[in-house]
Amino acid sequence: MIPLERKLLDRVDQVSMRHIAEKQIAHFLPVETSSHTADELLHELRVHQIELEMQNDELRRTQLALEESRDRFVDLFEFAPIGYLTLDSNGLINEINLSGAAMLGVERGKLIHRPFVLFVAGEDRSAWYQHFMRAKQQSVKQHCELALKRNDGSVCYAQMDSRRFESGISAVCVALSDITERKRLETEIQERRNEMVELHTLHVAAQTVSAIAHELNQPLLSIATYSEAARMLMEVDNPDLNKIRKAITGCERQAQRAGQSIRDMLEFLSIQEFTSEPFDLIQEIVGVLELAKLEHELQFDSVFCTEEGSIQVVASRSHLQKVLLNLLHNGVEAMQEAGVLCPVITLSVSANREEGVARVSIQDNGSGIKPEDLLRLFAPFFTTKGKGIGMGLAISRSLIEENGGRLWADPQAGSGATFHLTLPLAS
Repeated sequence: MIPLERKLLDRVDQVSMRHIAEKQIAHFLPVETSSHTADELLHELRVHQIELEMQNDELRRTQLALEESRDRFVDLFEFAPIGYLTLDSNGLINEINLSGAAMLGVERGKLIHRPFVLFVAGEDRSAWYQHFMRAKQQSVKQHCELALKRNDGSVCYAQMDSRRFESGISAVCVALSDITERKRLETEIQERRNEMVELHTLHVAAQTVSAIAHELNQPLLSIATYSEAARMLMEVDNPDLNKIRKAITGCERQAQRAGQSIRDMLEFLSIQEFTSEPFDLIQEIVGVLELAKLEHELQFDSVFCTEEGSIQVVASRSHLQKVLLNLLHNGVEAMQEAGVLCPVITLSVSANREEGVARVSIQDNGSGIKPEDLLRLFAPFFTTKGKGIGMGLAISRSLIEENGGRLWADPQAGSGATFHLTLPLAS
């Protein structure tokens, strides 16, 4: 309120009081018009007396209201569930409520003019100094969490909200909230998470060992069988060299199968650093497609749909080759197991300039993906094949994601399987 308005209101109050006082005088004195100065002075004195009495009554009411308001705020300050304290510019405690003193474990009277930093745990004192300096220098509220060391040596954790005083002997007002229980729960939750991670690691390790054992048992058993057969054939009087040669070839083939299984497992468990480079995605797919046709006994047709020109992407060539070969091998094997008369693999490539990615789709005309298998399709050790350890798709997804892309499948049971992958376009 501006001073002029305040003066006008005070003048109105005085006029009102005088009017009331004159009305009260009228009850005691007869209404007579006197020209004597003494009578006028007496009248004026009586009016002033009543005005003073009314002002005294108003002052007493105001004082009582102020005392009641002060008592309410004192109760709020003293018995608040969080601690309140004020600090001077040197960090000395000027005032502190009962909750704050209880948090520090010291009688309130013994805390006045003591440095607050004495109750901050040693490892958090640097953070406290920074927090206190920011609170003194900035007008916005500052927040931090510190470990406080009580007088008995125990430690509690507090959330501190500090604000600078604009005037007065205190520099900073601090609100302390005890978060010891919250910190304990956070620590307990983190410990449970660590235990779950450890259990998951052990579970994966157990699955890995089981998968390796399962995958190696068959080729090792075959190697033992072929070796035994070769030994028996060599012990006869006239050994059949062709049969011995077939037995040795079988041993070699099974040994290679076991070695490939181990390499696939190691590749999944440890994806090493790689080098990204820009290259033409269309040319790379054409080369991989020709290589896949040479590696498979099953002859299949391919349909390649793409844009004119080239699509430049940034990725690891070797990673892309492994993923494409794996997806093509899966498609060929699916068509072979389904007994498809005219096996066809359709590839399409497109570029989405707005999203900055190139998309590759590979579709076969085999038996497709069962809906119940779709959610587990990329999980390690899951396979729908008669042989294999179920690591191919898991490795492929990891490689594509390492290159900043995505790999997923469309559910098309009965009409072939479709896999899609994306890679970032070269700028």
